[in-house]
Amino acid sequence: MKRWMLGVLLLPLAAHAGDDYAQQWPLQLSRPDAGAYRVTLDAAVYRAAYWRDLRDVRVLDASGKPVASVLQARPDASAGQAQHVALHWFMLPVTAASQDSDLSVLVQRSTDGAVVSVRSGAVANNDVVTASAWLVDLGKDSIHMHALLLDWADVAQPLDAGYRLEGSDDLRNWRTLDPQVRLVQLRNQGQELRSNRIALDTPPRYLRLLPLQASPAIALRAVQGEWRAAAGTNNWQWQPVPVAAGTPAKGGFDYHSDGRFPVQRVAVVMPANTSVRWSVLSRDADAGTSAQASMAWTPRAYGWSTWQLQDGASTQTSPPLDLNTSISDREWRLQLESGDLPASAPTLKLGYQPASIVFLAQGTPPYVLVAGSAAAQNTQDAVAPMLAALRARHGAHWVPAVATLGPVSPRAGSAAYTPPAKPRDWKTLTLWAVLVLGALLVGGIAFSLLRGKSQSAGQ
Repeated sequence: MKRWMLGVLLLPLAAHAGDDYAQQWPLQLSRPDAGAYRVTLDAAVYRAAYWRDLRDVRVLDASGKPVASVLQARPDASAGQAQHVALHWFMLPVTAASQDSDLSVLVQRSTDGAVVSVRSGAVANNDVVTASAWLVDLGKDSIHMHALLLDWADVAQPLDAGYRLEGSDDLRNWRTLDPQVRLVQLRNQGQELRSNRIALDTPPRYLRLLPLQASPAIALRAVQGEWRAAAGTNNWQWQPVPVAAGTPAKGGFDYHSDGRFPVQRVAVVMPANTSVRWSVLSRDADAGTSAQASMAWTPRAYGWSTWQLQDGASTQTSPPLDLNTSISDREWRLQLESGDLPASAPTLKLGYQPASIVFLAQGTPPYVLVAGSAAAQNTQDAVAPMLAALRARHGAHWVPAVATLGPVSPRAGSAAYTPPAKPRDWKTLTLWAVLVLGALLVGGIAFSLLRGKSQSAGQ
């Protein structure tokens, strides 16, 4: 009797413990009187999170009650959006461009270094479409460019052309930035695949693209530079990912991430003087790891060229791959497409821009940020409309007051990652009980009638 009563008394406590979180961080407020705050998540929070959508990352007041909050994928989204600018470009004869000659005598520049025209042995204007090598001027802010976008006239036949990308600060001394970039245009059953984006990593001002093999000339029409504002480019965080335990994938390598990082870029550190092309794949379950072995891999990129060139004392590496989306998968794979498979797994790094949580100063301070709960439910607080209205009133760059994370400490620990038992379907159980009792009742009545008939026949 006492055990039964104790169990009844502990039921509410057990239900509360099932809703608790694995870890917690005290929040330090920059202003005590602000009505709303923004806290940026660090790597430890992503490692503690259980759910892909971070539903188990919340802000609690001193009594343990959740306060109204909203997750913002990018704290400075307007600054992180890609922007494009038209670039000046000039065609070069392959013979002149492929020689390691002094191109300054062939190029006329203005006082600020901008290329005005290409003279002498080079092609004089952009009306000629027979040249298949190009010179591009990125401008004075070239280090902010992280991609080239090439636009060319449609071709009747499939196009797959290889180019060597070189860079120079003075048009005299050129160095290889990427030994092999591919320009592709394919059509199949009304669908078109065009690969015209060339990734850059802090490039010099001047670039030139030199063909690797004899192929029909591409009628280039325009070149654009892709860049992001400083706030978007300086906020990148990189997490090295260890090789997954077990046998490596055939013709590639598998990696396992220990956190729910919103991956937007990947980078590979290759051995010296190597060049390999990979396919990038990933997979994950929404929560837990029991279904990992049966999950299919999702392709994320094809033909990613990675390389490292040791040029004397200078080490040059391929730029990161921009995934153009956010992927929180834990399992990653590099599948070899061409080149020699390295003897050991290259280092894989996942790049992301940390999200932030905006919360209202409700309840009783101090506040804590908690993370890690298999029992967390997906909730939607009405905070986003309020923030949109405040930005419309105070300007697009308005942000709430800052809150920072204190040192992490355990809360419920690993027990919070255990999925709660599924609640019993009492409605279905009751229905089955009624059906069973009804069947027994009908059977009893039938047995009684048969017994009565037997007794009557015996008399």
